Amino acid sequence: MSNNITLSETDRDLPKHVKNGFMRYRDFKPLTQGGEAVLQTCYDENLGRTVVMKTLLPQLRNLEVYRKRFLREARVTAQIPHPATVPVYEISRDREGNAYFTMKRLGGRDLCDILDRIAEGDAETIAAYPLETLLNVLVHIGQCLSYAHNLGVVHRDLKPANIMIGDYGEVTLLDWGLAKVWNMEDNDEIDELLRSGQQQISGRLTGRGDVQGTPFYMSPEQARETSDVDGRTDIYNMGIILYEILTNQSYMSGRNFKEIKRKILDGPVRAPADVLPRNSVPPELNTICLKALLKDPQDRYCSMDQLTDDIRAYLLFQPVSVYKMPALIQLLRASSRRSFSISSALWLVIGASLCIVTQLAWLAFTR
Repeated sequence: MSNNITLSETDRDLPKHVKNGFMRYRDFKPLTQGGEAVLQTCYDENLGRTVVMKTLLPQLRNLEVYRKRFLREARVTAQIPHPATVPVYEISRDREGNAYFTMKRLGGRDLCDILDRIAEGDAETIAAYPLETLLNVLVHIGQCLSYAHNLGVVHRDLKPANIMIGDYGEVTLLDWGLAKVWNMEDNDEIDELLRSGQQQISGRLTGRGDVQGTPFYMSPEQARETSDVDGRTDIYNMGIILYEILTNQSYMSGRNFKEIKRKILDGPVRAPADVLPRNSVPPELNTICLKALLKDPQDRYCSMDQLTDDIRAYLLFQPVSVYKMPALIQLLRASSRRSFSISSALWLVIGASLCIVTQLAWLAFTR
């Protein structure tokens, strides 16, 4: 099938008997399979486009907790009409009565793959995704999460594998199946969250192809299995992703789930600047990252908006709320980041000073 949009497809008449629901889809092709669901592409005859259909694995279709999570993912995603959420087209049942939903087919790469390639030194990926580009991705994700938080929704499973970057710069936040919605109790959902990652201990940057296990991205309040999970958990996860962008290293590691949980609860907060050579990490970004990673939710950013605003301020050469920089250094650094180096600025000052001294000397001589 051609990728071009053709007149024969856009202008053809609707048949007298229009197919609706599952009957409208054909040409099913496997796309990917996860631990809970199967994704396949199919062709929507009515609209003339290829979409993605998601269904539960056969062995999970009759388990209530997975059905609820599956339906929640479809409906939460559909009810957050933000540019960074994937459009959901339909939710229904197939011929056998099993639930499915269809959504936009995405192109591009997930952030997990991008960070892995950068860590491996892949020159093409490094050139395509400089720091500024990756920070802008976080701004888009932060804006999406702020929108969701205002609707009473917490993602709770934010990690690079759930962030897609399209071929034309589109940024999409995926997998809302573990989302916490308004008035929802954590109880057994936290247990499910913990168990969902226990068999996936291999972390990112330690093995190609490994899907990130949820434990590596748990917040301390999730690890404690408390009911205090709110938008600040997503802020903590953003801090981890920022750390990994800045360092090209995994924030968390461990031989088993018990060790990971102990580090999350009792281990020190790791700063990007502590694991890289001196002056490798901009101090503003280091401070932003540390603020987001504080163990007590009350000590973190109060809202996702504040975190996103600070990242955007850094990108725009403006003051960052959690970092106080001397005015002169701020001016020189801003000039440097605008392709005007600090050394050039110093030579400019020296040149101006020499001009003034020469002028004063000439005036003194002529007198």
